[in-house]
Amino acid sequence: MYCPRKVYFLKVAGIRVAKPKMEEGKAVQENVKGTLERFAEQLGGELQTNVYLEGARLGLKGVLDALILVGGEEEGMGKEKSGEWGRAYPVDVKLSKFQSVSYAWKMQLTAYASLVEENFGVCVKKGYIYLVGKRFLEVEIDAESKRRLREIVKDVESVIVEERYPRAARSKKCGYCEVKDFCV
Repeated sequence: MYCPRKVYFLKVAGIRVAKPKMEEGKAVQENVKGTLERFAEQLGGELQTNVYLEGARLGLKGVLDALILVGGEEEGMGKEKSGEWGRAYPVDVKLSKFQSVSYAWKMQLTAYASLVEENFGVCVKKGYIYLVGKRFLEVEIDAESKRRLREIVKDVESVIVEERYPRAARSKKCGYCEVKDFCV
């Protein structure tokens, strides 16, 4: 979502870089677990954290910060009793000064929603961004977002398969990009 050059350097050139923001985020997740558990209770669900997800449909994989699973509609109970989940809400934890959901965040949450659907057999209609220490932002996961996600995945795949050096997407994010030292 940030720049096709980042995809090129990480996936085609094989450059390995430190990701300090991700490491900081992992440390914060332990501190917010109680808040996430209370939020899951408010939604009537069970909390899972650091959920590894992999899907063949889009060829994606990732670790979701938190997943709230709610039992089947009629049963009102968890998977172990009803045999399936009724609803699922992916939650992405963000350490950010921003107060609204960016397009990149929405697409990231849409990707996690698609993976949850594939792995748990439940339709995901919304998820949440948790702004640490501030609030939960509800994000609708709609058909248009899923369509756009498929386009984004195809664009990323083309950079990797064609091994082409893409044009940089110049933005304010260049200043803290992990591959800025390699970008010309």
